Amino acid sequence: MRSLFSTRRRRLAARIALYGGAILVGLPLAASQILVGTTRWTTHPARPPWEEMSVSCGNLRLRAWLARGEPQRAAAVVVHGLGDSLEAYADTGVVLRRRGHTVLLLDLRAHGGSEGRLTTLGGHEREDVRAALGALRERGLGDEGFVLFGVSMGAVAVIRAAAEETDVRAVIAEAPFDSYRGTVVHHAWLFFGLPEWFPLIPATIQLAEWRAGFDADEVDTVDAVRRVRAPLLLIVDGDDPRVPESVVRRVFDAHPGPRQLWVADGAPHSGASLVPGYWETVLAFLDEQGL
Repeated sequence: MRSLFSTRRRRLAARIALYGGAILVGLPLAASQILVGTTRWTTHPARPPWEEMSVSCGNLRLRAWLARGEPQRAAAVVVHGLGDSLEAYADTGVVLRRRGHTVLLLDLRAHGGSEGRLTTLGGHEREDVRAALGALRERGLGDEGFVLFGVSMGAVAVIRAAAEETDVRAVIAEAPFDSYRGTVVHHAWLFFGLPEWFPLIPATIQLAEWRAGFDADEVDTVDAVRRVRAPLLLIVDGDDPRVPESVVRRVFDAHPGPRQLWVADGAPHSGASLVPGYWETVLAFLDEQGL
């Protein structure tokens, strides 16, 4: 009888260990995939005015499209958001090129045709943007400085890049979140109803950091924008629960230089360009900065 009870206890302990491991490790590991995973869309060959270009960032090759403009204009680098690719911003690039800017459209790591498997929501992607600036300088296309243009994750990446570069002359950022931890907490509540104190959230972030090799605390847009001296245009997507106006305003309020906030009424996340007044606002901002 004792042997039977002992066997049952061992089985129960094994089940508890198994189920506990699944909950404590398996669930955060699965949840971390939401943070580091991406979606790749089918890529297309460049067509005029675009030419294919490769950007090296560490050991990664990043895909880019380049359209050359007038040498007396600042060059523009346009960066997409999570799960998107440069093709989605070809029309944006065409408008900027018609204005005379050399334009580079960039596929961030693990997106489009760029190498890489994991995303860091603007962490390592900052270095992707900086590598693009370096590639333009090497080609003699950055002599008049740069305009950085980013959406969502791309907005975070360009703001963080601008904080490290001295020749950025303007930043246009749509729907930037305030911090990595802040946006994870917000999305956990928005999509799953999980409160900030729920232990799964910090465990998931820690696993994402380990898997993708970055520090979540460094991905802080509010901190970065304090070091940006270039004029800043921040765009709020008016119908966006993911990055609401209150979040974008935290970034706006921290910027020490010339700044402008525009709310695209009714725009969904990353959809401001569909709202009347978008290009009027963007181009007027560039005009005001002498660009």
